[in-house]
Amino acid sequence: MQKITSKDNPNIKLYVKLAGGKKYRKENGMFTLEGVRLVEDAVKENAELHSVFVTESYVKKLAQQGEALNFPDSVRVFEIADEIGNKMSSTDSAQGIFAICKCLEKPYFSDMVRSGGRYLLLHSIQDPGNMGTIIRTADAVGVDAVFLADCCDLYNPKVVRSTMGSLFRLNVSEIDFDEDFPQFEKMGVPSFAAVIDSDAVSLTECDFSKGGVILIGNEGNGLSREVSNMCTERLTIKMQGNVNSLNAAMAAGIIMWELVK
Repeated sequence: MQKITSKDNPNIKLYVKLAGGKKYRKENGMFTLEGVRLVEDAVKENAELHSVFVTESYVKKLAQQGEALNFPDSVRVFEIADEIGNKMSSTDSAQGIFAICKCLEKPYFSDMVRSGGRYLLLHSIQDPGNMGTIIRTADAVGVDAVFLADCCDLYNPKVVRSTMGSLFRLNVSEIDFDEDFPQFEKMGVPSFAAVIDSDAVSLTECDFSKGGVILIGNEGNGLSREVSNMCTERLTIKMQGNVNSLNAAMAAGIIMWELVK
C-alpha cells in the first residue's frame, strides 16, 4: 500500500476534480465515493473500483479491531495523511475512506422496458438529495428501473451518498426524453404524470394492473403541461387538512408504493 503525504499528489488531484465537476466525471468515466458503507457496497455489487484512499487513522482503527483491508488485486489502495482526508471529505464527519469508481454500465433503455414493467421517470429534478432519496426508495419498493431526463448529474457526490448504495443495485439510466419516452407507449406501458391538480385522477383510483411509468417533475415547477399531456393519465395525491403539496421525494415514494403493491 503506497503512502501519500501531499495534497498535490496526482491521485488526490484526480479525486478532487472528479468530486467537483460533472464535466470531468463524464470525460473520464469515473466518479467518487466516500464512506465505509458506499465503498463496501461498491465491492459487494462488483462495481469496478479504480482506487481507494484510506487515512492513517482508519488503518489504525482496523488494526485495533483485528480487521484488514480487503479489495480486489486490481484496485490501487493508498494510505493518506489524515489532514488530506479531511480536505477530501464533503461531510462534517469524515470516516476516513474514499474511492474512485468507474461509471456503472447499465442496459440500454430499450432492453430495460417491457410490457407490465414498473418504472419511474424523473423529469428535471435538480436537488441531488431529492434524487438520491428517490432512487433509494425505488430500490426499496422494487421498481424495475429509474430513468432520468434533464436531471442533475447521477454521479454528483450528494446524489451518490443519498442513494445509500442503491445506485449499485438498481438500474438507473439517463435518457433523451423526446427520443425515448414514446417507446413506453409502443411497448404497451401506460404513463402517469404526477401533478397537483384537482381535475387529475386520485392516486388511489389509478389502475396499475398493467404496470406503468410514473413521471415526477421538477421540485419547484412540477411537470410542464406539455409533458403531462403526453401521458396516458394525470394522477394526483388527494391531500387532507391544510396540506397542499409534498416534497418531490415524499410524493414519489407514496406513488411508487401504490405502483408496485
